[in-house]
Amino acid sequence: MEINQNPLYPIREVSRLTGVNSVTLRAWERRYGLITPQRTPKGHRLYSAEDIENVRRILQWLDKGVTVSQVGDLLDKPLEAISLQEPAGDWQDLQTQFNTCLQSLNEEGLDQLFYSSFTRWSASQLSQCVFTPLLKNLAEKTAAQGLLLRYLRTRIGERLQQRRNLLAGPKLLICATEHQPSQLLLTLLALTDLDFQVVWFDQPLSFNEILAATKQLKPQILLLAAGRYLPEHFQQLEEVSKASVAEVTKLSAINSLTLHSLLREK
Repeated sequence: MEINQNPLYPIREVSRLTGVNSVTLRAWERRYGLITPQRTPKGHRLYSAEDIENVRRILQWLDKGVTVSQVGDLLDKPLEAISLQEPAGDWQDLQTQFNTCLQSLNEEGLDQLFYSSFTRWSASQLSQCVFTPLLKNLAEKTAAQGLLLRYLRTRIGERLQQRRNLLAGPKLLICATEHQPSQLLLTLLALTDLDFQVVWFDQPLSFNEILAATKQLKPQILLLAAGRYLPEHFQQLEEVSKASVAEVTKLSAINSLTLHSLLREK
């Protein structure tokens, strides 16, 4: 639809183009005033190209550790205006809320908490500051741990599957080299906000299988979860794939700044 010759997009199309779900877009508008879409006579939201660019800039600021309540003051500033910082938030309280739902096996409560958290924080922040310590503190082989792993796998899979054919960013392949599902899931969660074409294998692959996969898929970045290889293995993977190869545990955070720096270093 066009008004004044400028293309306008409905909320479902903005969600498709940016990967930000409609609930979050409406929260950013109503609660924080970050976006001001136009309206049709029937009240439906219409977004301009500038609005879409603002959504992408909001995600970039969230990647830098800025809270969504602070983003409004920074949208007109260059991303270099502040240095990368640790995201601030009442993470302990959020962990406690998630843990309460998990211990009572309350999946409906998990849904409400999970989606509301994404209106305030980026996936990278939640992965690093909430789910990483939560999984670390949950007892092994308990129903609570099993529920969280299954819940994250489901939500992450849905998110990445929906966006698989919509993203134009660099191709990123992530492989597990050992059976350590929590590390893989936490990395995948951090990737769900980003404009990378993500391909992943959640079961451990042998070195030769990873080599074969990189030859076929030709990713620009290869991330190894629970890496256990020697430097010569990484060198061989880089030579074969022509990709930037990194071990997840060696990265301070999984966000667009970190990943694009790998590309620049290459």
